[in-house]
This record gives sequence, C-alpha cells and structure tokens, in this order.
Amino acid sequence: MKNLYHGTIYLFDEINVSEGRGYKDFGKGFYATAIPAHAERIAIRNKHIAERKREHMIKTQHIKLNPIIAYRYNLIFNEQIDGLSVKVFDKADSEWLRFIVSNRKVKTSAHEFDIVIGPTADAETTAIINDYYDELEAQNYSEEICQKVISELKPENLPKQYFFRTEKAIKTLSFDTIKRQVIG
Repeated sequence: MKNLYHGTIYLFDEINVSEGRGYKDFGKGFYATAIPAHAERIAIRNKHIAERKREHMIKTQHIKLNPIIAYRYNLIFNEQIDGLSVKVFDKADSEWLRFIVSNRKVKTSAHEFDIVIGPTADAETTAIINDYYDELEAQNYSEEICQKVISELKPENLPKQYFFRTEKAIKTLSFDTIKRQVIG
C-alpha cells in the first residue's frame, strides 16, 4: 500500500480513465503522484489556467460563473499488481524520453501498459524537449541526442508520477478516508 495524491479542479467520487486528456507523458488516463505538494502545484496551476479562460468568457460573453476550486485527492495504491501490465522507469533515461515523446504525439496512448510509473516531464522539461524536438526527430531519437537532452533536464529533480490507463488499473486505487482537500 502506498499513499498517492491527485491534484485537480474537478470534484469526483470515482475515477474514470476515459475523462483523462491525451497528448500527455504516459498517454490518456489518470495520473497521481506520491508527493502531496506536487499534486497541489498541479491543481493550483490548472486553477489559474481555468480562471484565465473563465475571465475571457466573462468579458466576451458576459456570463457569471462560479469560482474555481482546486482539490487534492488522497488515494491508496495497492501495489499488489497481479495480472496487470506495468512499466516502471526508475530514472529519466533515453527509453523514458522516447516513451513520453511518443505518447505526447497521440490522443490516447502509444502503448498497452495498464500502469506506468516514472519521472514527470514538467513544464521546464517540456520546454527543453520542444527546443530539441527537430533534432530528436532528425536523428531518429539516437542515444547521443537523447543523452544530450536528458543532461539538460535535471532528471534528479523530476518527481515520480503514477499513470493508470485502464479500468483494471484503477481498481488498484481507493480513496483515503479523507477524500479530498480544498487547496490554493
């Protein structure tokens, strides 16, 4: 059993992987982290993005909308994973880099794993990858160019994320007794 956290601006009582967005590190599904502060940062970032969109709607459409609230969900991950396909990246390496780039190109997932665990490609990571994207493509993600990109990522500072792609994978999660906490 491991405590995991999910930061969001949405209220929910059950997890639905089909509501996840595509073009993400490990694909379309449900993401969590073992670091409460990381989940809170994600929720607050998403709150600020939603507030900017809301302000635009208010100005252009003269609509009054409810305030946006950020939540952190406390979850328990049952690590006894029988019959699930699991991929673990112990560190940000060339395989991890190729994997996240391939998933960010598709709306669903570029793999068949039920659960993926590995470093988060944060905003700074994304900017670095974008800077090297043409070179990565031109060199067909060679080991040399991947190592060059990874050396700039500060991989030791990337928090671990837990990704759940299937309903079967979601069954390894349960809500903690404290279901959600309002933050930010």
